[in-house]
Amino acid sequence: MIADYLIGNILVAAAPVDGCIALAVAFVVHRVLAAFRFYRWVWHPVLFDTALFVVIWALLVLTLPSLFPGLIP
Repeated sequence: MIADYLIGNILVAAAPVDGCIALAVAFVVHRVLAAFRFYRWVWHPVLFDTALFVVIWALLVLTLPSLFPGLIP
């Protein structure tokens, strides 16, 4: 079954919504890690940021449908 979110009377695909939320969360986490100078210890910061985004997106895909069951028809 393809996951969709029901917002008002409009069905919205879950992947773009989850991806945008994951991008915003990953940006905030990146800024916090940069403020704590975490990236001095990371070998490849861009690869780390990409992996961080993928992990956050996967966690959102696994948790959002169970947190908000009324959004999925």
